[in-house]
Amino acid sequence: MRLKQFMNEYYNGLRLSPNFYHQWKQAIHIELGQGIYQFQGNKLNMARFHRVEQQVFEIMELLFEKTDDIIVVINSYPKDKKKTIYPNFFPRYVKNQWKKYELHIEEYMWQFDEDALLIEQMELFCKVSDLKLQWLLKTCIHKDFRSLKPRLRTRHSVYAPDVFLVNVRTKCIFHLYDDRGYEIMNADEKLHKKLLNYLTKGVPQQNYD
Repeated sequence: MRLKQFMNEYYNGLRLSPNFYHQWKQAIHIELGQGIYQFQGNKLNMARFHRVEQQVFEIMELLFEKTDDIIVVINSYPKDKKKTIYPNFFPRYVKNQWKKYELHIEEYMWQFDEDALLIEQMELFCKVSDLKLQWLLKTCIHKDFRSLKPRLRTRHSVYAPDVFLVNVRTKCIFHLYDDRGYEIMNADEKLHKKLLNYLTKGVPQQNYD
């Protein structure tokens, strides 16, 4: 399945742009690592990052199964509109390198305040099991900290890439924007209410299909 087809069918034809969370009503925002600051003196507080990783891995177990079909979407923001950006996604995070021939790239302009920002959007349809998923999630967490590895390549980019994980089975979209938090967008109202109840009230829920 292609991303455009999925978004047309379940998300009113909206694009996965940087402000997508604010365009969709059934959306959840969760803050991570609350109460633990990123720094201890002049050094990074690694206890915070370990806690954030734990929180992210826990929610991923709830949202995704290894056999799920997903669409991995990576938005890059090139400085040069004539130059394609490759944020080293395939070499590091996809187990089967032959899948690079299934990659689809599309460019579009996104209105950012008074400026138009070029977005280079890469999409890959695959299984969760095709990805080095925990490695990819750590990369998203490390987004603002150059000393932490792994990281997506940001050379020739206005901003660091954004990663969206689209679950074809549940119709939910997961966006871990950095170590501060993540967003979940849902097309299914029933699933949205269950996740909202679980994440905001801490009440265990079962059967999220």
